[in-house]
Amino acid sequence: MKDVKICVGTNCSFKGSLDILEYLENDEHLKEKINLSTSNCFDKICRNNHSPVVMVGDEIITKATLDKVLSKIGEIIE
Repeated sequence: MKDVKICVGTNCSFKGSLDILEYLENDEHLKEKINLSTSNCFDKICRNNHSPVVMVGDEIITKATLDKVLSKIGEIIE
């Protein structure tokens, strides 16, 4: 199981992190392959110009989109 942590702080939530979280929570295929959790912030990374922020494994994805996150998850679970 690989860790996926999504920032749900104000900036990230406003920029779409909750949509990414909702998708991953409801994806039955991924539920058994990832440990999904949330965070209030990843330090100073979560500023407006980097939001939303998602950590997949040890890699931080800034300006995260669902496509970017799914692509990175696909790389680490293979």
